Amino acid sequence: MNAPAHHTITLAAPRDIASGKAPVILQRNDEDFIEAILEDLKSPASRSGLQSDLAATRNADQILKLFQPTQRLFHVALIEAWCATPGTPRLDPARVDAAGMVLRRQRSDAAGTPYLEGWMRAAGRLRGWVPTERIGDSKADPQPAVRRAGKATGRPAIDRALAKLDAGRESGLLDEHVIPMFVAPPDICGEAGRTVFYGVVQTTSSELASAPPDTATTFAGFGPDSTEFTAHLIQPLQGLAYSFPDAGSTFNASYLDTLQAATDLARQRFLLLLRQVSSEFDAFGSSAESQAIFTELEAITLSYTLRSGELNPRTVAAGSFLKNAVAMLLLPDPPAGTLEMPASWPGIDDAARRRLGNALSAAMQARFSAVKGRPGRFDEPDAVYVLRAFVRLKAEGACPPQTLWSDYSEPFVIAPWYEGTGAPTQITLPDPDEFRSLKPNVSFLLPPKLQSLLGGSPKDMLEGKLKTGDVTLGWICSFSIPIITLCAFIVLNIFLSLFDLFFRWSAFIKICIPFPKIKGK
Repeated sequence: MNAPAHHTITLAAPRDIASGKAPVILQRNDEDFIEAILEDLKSPASRSGLQSDLAATRNADQILKLFQPTQRLFHVALIEAWCATPGTPRLDPARVDAAGMVLRRQRSDAAGTPYLEGWMRAAGRLRGWVPTERIGDSKADPQPAVRRAGKATGRPAIDRALAKLDAGRESGLLDEHVIPMFVAPPDICGEAGRTVFYGVVQTTSSELASAPPDTATTFAGFGPDSTEFTAHLIQPLQGLAYSFPDAGSTFNASYLDTLQAATDLARQRFLLLLRQVSSEFDAFGSSAESQAIFTELEAITLSYTLRSGELNPRTVAAGSFLKNAVAMLLLPDPPAGTLEMPASWPGIDDAARRRLGNALSAAMQARFSAVKGRPGRFDEPDAVYVLRAFVRLKAEGACPPQTLWSDYSEPFVIAPWYEGTGAPTQITLPDPDEFRSLKPNVSFLLPPKLQSLLGGSPKDMLEGKLKTGDVTLGWICSFSIPIITLCAFIVLNIFLSLFDLFFRWSAFIKICIPFPKIKGK
């Protein structure tokens, strides 16, 4: 026999503010925005006035844009609950066990199929963004304990067995982050005749997932067989034949200056080859991915230019040559001696090309994972998010607990921290007449060798001739922060003037307006 159910409850945008069954998102710039919004919920007129506070800023793609607290803009989500019975009476807050909202990220797989991700924890560890389908269908509660309770049969033995089975599954462990929502105070709900829930929308977080970044998702469509990946590789790494510049000549560390100043394509490509294998792919590192690349490179034989009296060209393994060239030209403390430049890099067959491409792709993903570090909650630029609110009702008599869901909000992006939102923050610089009164209020501790470098000849330091010797004295130097700010402002104006010659940006990044100085009585 089916358990009785609660009568229908409607969860929707607050009437008089917006229509639809998704939470509304307000944008405010006042410090006491919660108190002000709650006060405006009391009467129909003031509720209608909140329509002017609906978040409305959009990016170039016309996607709704929210801002971070550091930009002095705050966002509040509102949702209303009422009974779908004649007269639409408001939901009694005493029936509510909990309320909240989930913020989910929109993604799509390699085939373009869209899906949603939630910020999840499991077994005491922060998993990061995980597809929401892993916790169940669209009505699944974000908390695992509530999901398990919803499966209860009322038979203890069966329920224990189901709980044990569920605890061993990922779906039974994942706990989605919930942004709390609160029911408006009783006097406000009573005066308004509405049960309204509110919550502050999170647009920033310092949380980092315990797992490394999902490189498989990030690099979907950018694998070794993709046109984009292959086009990114320098010619020899694509498995194609290649001719070296300055073939037959010998070079040492000073050859780097020639390569950096080169205008010919051949020398530029050689420098790019060295940078790709060493920096992007870490081909000479100690990881398994690095060793796999080096093995493939060692299987490629480079030929030298024939010398007088030679019948057969001398050869060298590509991996060994590139490793020595990187050490001499790109790494600090280059080895003494010289290297001879090979004449050519041969084209390789399809099987070898696939092996090299697979090794390069795996190394790039490993390199990305190491450089990227643990993913943060909002660290993906231009990510698109949606909000969804829920209200969890208490069990009533024979009626089991029930989780009610709203629709998803309009998709939105989060503005980067550096984007301006209106009036800039003001910093007052000291008047020159006040310089003598500005005492040092910040100190820098300098290690002995750093002080020796800074205290020596700037010309010798630039030329790499400065010696630190056996310096043993450390230093502490104190400065005035206002003076540091003034110096930075002067240097900034100098560089802005120089860069404006190329970028023509002074008209929109620097606005100076005179104003009369306020005189005292």
